[in-house]
Amino acid sequence: MAELPLPASETRPVLSEDTQTFVTFWLGEHLFGLPIAEVVEINRKMEITPVPLAPAYIKGIINLRGQVLTTVDLAERLGLQVEAPRAYNLIVRTEDEERISFLVEKIGDILEVPSKNVEEPPERIEGVERKFVRHVCQLPERLLVILNVREVLQDSG
Repeated sequence: MAELPLPASETRPVLSEDTQTFVTFWLGEHLFGLPIAEVVEINRKMEITPVPLAPAYIKGIINLRGQVLTTVDLAERLGLQVEAPRAYNLIVRTEDEERISFLVEKIGDILEVPSKNVEEPPERIEGVERKFVRHVCQLPERLLVILNVREVLQDSG
């Protein structure tokens, strides 16, 4: 099949570059991301039923179309001082295919970044413990922190 010539003003997108896609969200001044493959859906804040004797960062459970999910206040789990209410439930899939809900302040964009720009985290990231960080990506105006969901869900003792 013959390819049609492109006008000189149009350039063909680079398809050979390896990229990674992230769903981004905000907690205070921090921009976080999760690989798009881990995110199942995003919902406005849903009714949460408290669970007695759970750690403080576990806000309770939600009923998502008949499936009961644990709800984690992500800012509280990460130890961030965030004043704004968490208005969104970010439903994610764990490595065990279990679903969990993270409460986040607001949803950002879907970002596709070159894999070469996704790096190991530095020894120190202001405001976030390194153990919760899988990778980082320097964007033009800020740092995107890619969360380590496995570590976030580990019992803090």
